[in-house]
Amino acid sequence: MVKLPNGFPSDLLGAFKVLTTRPQLAVEDLRVLALIEAAGEEFYLRIAKGVRDPEAKALLTQNGREERGHARRLVKAIAAESGETWVLPEPDDNPFIASMPTEFPATAEFLKMLESGEQDGDRQYQTWADAASNSAVAKILRQNGREESRHGERDAQAVQLIAANG
Repeated sequence: MVKLPNGFPSDLLGAFKVLTTRPQLAVEDLRVLALIEAAGEEFYLRIAKGVRDPEAKALLTQNGREERGHARRLVKAIAAESGETWVLPEPDDNPFIASMPTEFPATAEFLKMLESGEQDGDRQYQTWADAASNSAVAKILRQNGREESRHGERDAQAVQLIAANG
């Protein structure tokens, strides 16, 4: 199991809240963010398991795949920032996956909350990008942020599909 730096709780939301207090992300913070994004894949897959509508399930699954892509990009940001080669751990070694509930409510209310969280994630990524001194890192942060907004749009679509089709 990957050991988190001091001051970071092992839950996704708590760790992300710690990161939001950082005006600029250090390499250690980028590693934590990469772990959060990698866990986001499993998070979305667990939500999708509880969704009956196949189109809504596909939207949530796509969000999960893209969360893994965000983590891969952050690995590149770590290399650009530090010159280090850092490798994402296997899912079994990610503390955010280990502490995650096995299932989530696939309800409209939960997905609406998630939609809002994704929009907030975009804004936070843009703030970190604005503060980044390395242009390659800033570019990665901006791209991840834009995709977080798309995740929120897909979450909203899933809400509509679930409401219409159960």
